[in-house]
Amino acid sequence: DSMSVQFSRGCPFNCEFCDIIVLYGRKPRTKTPEQLISELQSLYDLGWRRSIFLVDDNFIGNKRNAKLLLPEIKTWQEDRGYPFSFATEASVDLADDDEMMRMMHEARFESVFLGIETPDEASLETARKVQNTRNPLDAAVDRITANGIRVMAGFIIGFDGEKDGAGLRIVDFVTRTGIPAAMMGMLQALPNTALWHRLEKEGRLIQDESDAKGVNQTNLLNFKPTRPIRDIANEYVDAFCTLYEPNAYMDRVYSYYLKMGAPRWKGTSKLPTWTDIRALSIVIWRQGLKRNTRGRFWRYLFGMARQNPAMLEQFIVVLAHNEHFMEYRAIVQQEIREQLESLPPEEPSNSRELQPV
Repeated sequence: DSMSVQFSRGCPFNCEFCDIIVLYGRKPRTKTPEQLISELQSLYDLGWRRSIFLVDDNFIGNKRNAKLLLPEIKTWQEDRGYPFSFATEASVDLADDDEMMRMMHEARFESVFLGIETPDEASLETARKVQNTRNPLDAAVDRITANGIRVMAGFIIGFDGEKDGAGLRIVDFVTRTGIPAAMMGMLQALPNTALWHRLEKEGRLIQDESDAKGVNQTNLLNFKPTRPIRDIANEYVDAFCTLYEPNAYMDRVYSYYLKMGAPRWKGTSKLPTWTDIRALSIVIWRQGLKRNTRGRFWRYLFGMARQNPAMLEQFIVVLAHNEHFMEYRAIVQQEIREQLESLPPEEPSNSRELQPV
């Protein structure tokens, strides 16, 4: 689906749970534009003509150098008919920089992953992710979307002091903003992070550094949370399953692409490959004929062709992504249930039992 290239390393922020600043520091370093362009040229010479994922943990961590790179990418793309689309990760303050968003869009950055984490401001402050509290998060998502860049987002449940219903609040936020791909996970204390050291001092870690599993969507928390772990796990699974219910997902993607800004770049048209045709056929069969989404599928397909035709191809591609998420939500539920069953019966009796999808 994509090739990976790295431009920068490090992040200027100080989130309590994040291990990036532990591994790579808070002073972002970058390659030169010439280095990055030479890597793109190598991929181009090898025949690659699809997506490039810039795997930086925060592409705009060094804004000055990112703005030196983007015009070079734009020129390189123009000279070759925009052979690549780009995706990357960035902090949510991207929404405050109109110049950066414009430059990214003109270089054909089609999507960006944001660590939104939670719409609960108190939890963001607890996690020291104060950059997400400076402006309304839903407005930030809308500004990036209006600039033609699709938002993907990460969400976390299980912060200290978190109130009941955190999963529902995440679902409400995602539904309201329309974010198609909302990745969720339960909070993990990663080795040597500020969170790890705080919980270790408080005697709340429940595994050794040597066997830490890292961040995974099927892991329970690796520490004793401030509310019952079964409640957190049930909220998490309920939210994950709700987000990727086929009709709800389709509604969300349609509303999102209606407000997506149209491309400002003009590339050369490419003939679809056999893989493209096969993938389209699968989506049409499953979502447009086989499932109870069939009415929505055709109504939304023609609606998008009429109201935002420049985004029609992307719209169909993102609809196809739910074929993965539908399978994965069953895996999440099964693996979380198995882990809950292995826990000692120490939670309050009013904790809910996990219900099947």
